[in-house]
Amino acid sequence: MKQTWKKLGSLVSVGILAVSLTACGSTKDEINATVAQNLYDSSVNVIETLTQSNPKELEQVLEENPNIDDFSKSAFTSWIDSYEELGSFIELKEASPEKAIKKDGSNYVVTLEGDFEKRDADIQIVYDIKLAGKSVGFSADYSMAEKMQEAGGNTLIGLVIVFVMLVFLSFVISLMKYIPKFVEGFGKKNTAEPTPAPIPVQPAVEETVEEDLTDNQTLVAVIAAAIAASENTSTDAFVVRSIRKSNKRNWR
Repeated sequence: MKQTWKKLGSLVSVGILAVSLTACGSTKDEINATVAQNLYDSSVNVIETLTQSNPKELEQVLEENPNIDDFSKSAFTSWIDSYEELGSFIELKEASPEKAIKKDGSNYVVTLEGDFEKRDADIQIVYDIKLAGKSVGFSADYSMAEKMQEAGGNTLIGLVIVFVMLVFLSFVISLMKYIPKFVEGFGKKNTAEPTPAPIPVQPAVEETVEEDLTDNQTLVAVIAAAIAASENTSTDAFVVRSIRKSNKRNWR
């Protein structure tokens, strides 16, 4: 794995050296044919070396070498992230250096098309004005149907999220009508409860029992005789209609 890393670095270095030696003949906006050819050849070698590497081994290289140069780190990371989507590398499609290389400001961008196991992809390698490698990127090619399907899925997910948020907001708004009652009830709990008024004591009521005299004629006769004797009169002068029991113990 270390040999692959060193090989990749050496390919970039050799390519940069070759380009640097021929770059003097190019103008500010034009790309010299020799420069373009050397950039193209260097990029092809970098891509073929990189895509033949095992992504797991590249991950190990990144872990063991935290101070690895930025270009190698970009190349390794890009291939690791794209491998599952693209699959194994097959070959690069033919392209002329003039069409593959564009100047973007102070950078040179080399774009190559590659055939992979699962789907094709565009591979871009960016060089700075000093012709030093900056980054490597893989961009998978999707058909129009796949793009529409992905866009439809993203739209559906967005609609679901919006709908859920609206339902949640409606639920929260519906709970606002209980807030005044809650505040009012909470305020009542904090106020002192009034002292209950004393319950007036009811005076004891003398219990009287009225007996039905129809079933006790003997008692009526005895009482009538006693009253007649005390009043010195006859029992014919009055009629005993009822007898009430009194709890009073004070007899006179």
